[in-house]
Parts: sequence; structure tokens; C-alpha cells
Amino acid sequence: MATKNPAIIIAAGYSKRLGRDKAFVQIAGKTLLQHAILKLQSLNCEPIVIVTNQNCLFQATVESNGAKVSLNPNPNEGRTGTIQIGLSAILDELGRMPKKVVLAPVDRPGWRAESIVQLLNSETSSCLSSKGIKGHPVTLVGSDLHKLLVTSKVTPLRDIISFEKVEVDEPLLGLNIDTEEDLIKLNLNSKFFESV
Repeated sequence: MATKNPAIIIAAGYSKRLGRDKAFVQIAGKTLLQHAILKLQSLNCEPIVIVTNQNCLFQATVESNGAKVSLNPNPNEGRTGTIQIGLSAILDELGRMPKKVVLAPVDRPGWRAESIVQLLNSETSSCLSSKGIKGHPVTLVGSDLHKLLVTSKVTPLRDIISFEKVEVDEPLLGLNIDTEEDLIKLNLNSKFFESV
């Protein structure tokens, strides 16, 4: 891709329902965090910022593979606050507001790099959609980035930005790693993750 797009990996939640850190769940020989980093790096996303919590900070730094790691000291205050921390880190890195940012939650791993190429072709903030299921990653574009920075950190992202759907063929798009049952589904689909 000619233009390098920055990306934020959200890995700041405390995974209370799962009982262990989602970022470090292993599948096909890598953690979910490593899979997200490698897929975004394969698209030449730069900079990539991982936003994590205090408990995961050391291990996320070890696994960062050159990505920048930022700490959210209060992730319970909301995901929007985590995104704001990632966006601020990108602003510091670039010295300007980017035109577009890819936002990839670590606990939504059911996407391929090819689908993000389609997402990046959209000129508006967009989300992936497959067979009626909307999912992540998403792109944040233009004035939506400014809007996000000045909104309360407890306001849900869906209340701030309207996402256009980008149709892709992603059978695992709805996979959300939250419970032990989700881990079973993840492991049943390990072949999906072997190519990265």
C-alpha cells in the first residue's frame, strides 16, 4: 500500500469473564496479540500502538515486535478512553492527525489482512460485515478522529461514530473471545490462524 495507515490494538481490558488475559491466549503457535500485530504489519500499518493495562504491560512489550505500547491506567472507565490513549500516542509519533486509523480489538481475531485492505479503501469510517454480522477491525476516518478525541472516555464508540459496512467473506467475523466456550470455537478454527 502506498500510504501507511496507523493502527491501534486494544488490549486493555481485564478479561474478568474469561479469567485470563485475552491478549495472550495462544492459537496456532502465537498469542492473539502476536496475530494482530503480524497481520497489521503485513499491511504496512505504521505506527502500530498497543494499548494495554498495568497487568499486561510487560508481556505486551515483550511481544510488541516493534509496535509502540501505551498504558491505560484505568481501562474500566471505558473502551473509548483506551482508543483515545492509542490515538494520542499516534499523534505524538506522527506529529499530526492521521487521515485514517485502523482499530483492532485483540479479542476479535476472526479477520484476515485481505479484508482490511478492503476496509482501507473506504473514504468514511467503516466496519467489516459478513453475512449480516458486523465486526472488527474498523477504520476511523477524518473528522471522526477529532470527534473521538474530544468525547467523554465513557461514551461508547457506537454513540460517537456511524460506521459504513464493508462487505467481506469472513466466517469468523463474529468470534469474540469472552468465555471458555469462545476458546473452544477458537481452537476448532485453528487452521484459520496458521497462515499468519
